[in-house]
Amino acid sequence: MKYLEEKTLSWANAALSEFCVGDRVINGRLECFSCKKAGQDKKLAKSLELLYQSNNNGNTSVVEQQATPATVHNNVSIGTLADSNTRKLLINLISTMNASFPDYDFSDLKPEQFHKEVDMRTIVNAINTQLAEIVEMDNIGFLEKLWESIVAAIAPGDCEVYSYIPDMDGCSDPFSDGTLWSFNYFFYNKELKKILYFTCMSRSAVHDLNGHDEEEDDDDMVCRSEDDDEDDDVLMEGDWEDGA
Repeated sequence: MKYLEEKTLSWANAALSEFCVGDRVINGRLECFSCKKAGQDKKLAKSLELLYQSNNNGNTSVVEQQATPATVHNNVSIGTLADSNTRKLLINLISTMNASFPDYDFSDLKPEQFHKEVDMRTIVNAINTQLAEIVEMDNIGFLEKLWESIVAAIAPGDCEVYSYIPDMDGCSDPFSDGTLWSFNYFFYNKELKKILYFTCMSRSAVHDLNGHDEEEDDDDMVCRSEDDDEDDDVLMEGDWEDGA
């Protein structure tokens, strides 16, 4: 996937980089990629295609059961690996994430970890809700300018939109370790053969500062264990229009 520089998104990437909100830090970025593959991307695509085809051999019954993706709220499954279009789409999404996060390998992701969004207004509202705190921090007009930039970069009204929901129990991606919330949306404009990847996450400022230091974690665990021994009886309370 070739990275495409979009000057209209530069200000948004700057605004979403290390944005402090109280005791939390928001990090996000919007990147455009061409779906044309070359070099390592082409090799990865070929290897994944062969893997998907081999895994489908003998799994006809499973494929038939999953042939009609069920609607879940405002999104649907992207399909099954028996469908060549699903395989191509999955490879594009994986390649995009690999390009955006070169220190991670997303090759093991499965179709069920992605969803096709069916309501643009729901997407806009979800993103706006997560970024509302930025607006509250004296960034009036931020969301309006953000969506104007996205329209200029990818024409969302002409896109299919997909989302990725990470497995928070895992630690194989940048969205699991210490993340309070995250979202990942892929605006796929087939006519332009182009994907805009909008990823954003929030972490505690302490986590970002410490970089998840294992030694500090161990010390903290010891302290908490000692506190628990002393206080066994203490209870802890613990607008966008369709079509564009």
